Amino acid sequence: MSSAAIEGRSIVNSDLSRLVDPDSGESIRPVAGADALVGAGGRRYPVIGGIPRFVPPENYALAFGLQWKRFPKTQLDSYTGLRLSEDRLARCLRGELGGLAGKRVLEAGSGAGRFTEVLLKYGATVDSFDYSAAVDANAENNGDHPKLTLVQADIRRIPFPQASYDVVVCLGVLQHTPDPEQSIRCLWEMVKPGGVLVIDHYRRKLRNYLPPPIGVAGMVYRWIILRLPGDRQFAAVKRIVDFWFPLMWRFRDSKLAQFVIARFSPVVMYYPHFGLRDRQMYYEWMLLDTHDAMTDTYKHRRTPGQMYRFLRSLRPCPSSEPVVTAGGNGVEAFCRKPG
Repeated sequence: MSSAAIEGRSIVNSDLSRLVDPDSGESIRPVAGADALVGAGGRRYPVIGGIPRFVPPENYALAFGLQWKRFPKTQLDSYTGLRLSEDRLARCLRGELGGLAGKRVLEAGSGAGRFTEVLLKYGATVDSFDYSAAVDANAENNGDHPKLTLVQADIRRIPFPQASYDVVVCLGVLQHTPDPEQSIRCLWEMVKPGGVLVIDHYRRKLRNYLPPPIGVAGMVYRWIILRLPGDRQFAAVKRIVDFWFPLMWRFRDSKLAQFVIARFSPVVMYYPHFGLRDRQMYYEWMLLDTHDAMTDTYKHRRTPGQMYRFLRSLRPCPSSEPVVTAGGNGVEAFCRKPG
């Protein structure tokens, strides 16, 4: 089944033969003369822009979809000229990045495709999805690759075959789902025997729950932003960033100044850690991620210990001790299913 038969103008999804109905697990087929797929019981799933859609257009990740359409290339290594995405993925894969050639990988929560790009670069066959319309940005960036299948879907109702992936990757996503533990269980079902699950999650820290100046200012700003109508949120976040960024940039080399500013500003200061090209690139990254942090419907946090204990409780139980570390996005974990 090819998207060419469904929507001739699209280069996205040259092969949709691996798709299954997310509820029954049965195969799905194209509807003759319509941009849609039909699953068990005659349920239809629209195909828009060459991308099958298994979720309604209005959902809790709407802000994320709009965000990645505004910043489709900002975090791509091919755009920055750096290895930020590749290095992060390599670290999370615990040295297995170079062995992806010929492997089948499921990517849960692709965003604009920063990790999709790296997975394809290393020769993996990638089935990727996102709950939001960010899939349109990923299609723009990676949609012409013959080894990519891209759909819009729910992590709790994944339209691909269970127990069929060498690697399941989910980075920057779980903390934004309604129930991270349920999401992890659903991902674990997709890993084939001997395969690995690679995830990360925001880390729980006391300061994240305390108001400024003891804690962080972000929680206060987020409370305000989330109460605005959706079509006003980005403009509000941009005004906040435009107010704080010049001050943060002016004192970018002063650790003391940055410490003080951070008590009252919700804007994350990446300088100099990311090594971005110039002021404008730092501004773009900081605006993107501040919007991400202010508009997420769900924001969960877990300690490394909580993540380790939960991964050990998975059934079938991991074949070896899960590797859980603090770092990167907060908590990073690598877990292998028994062969």
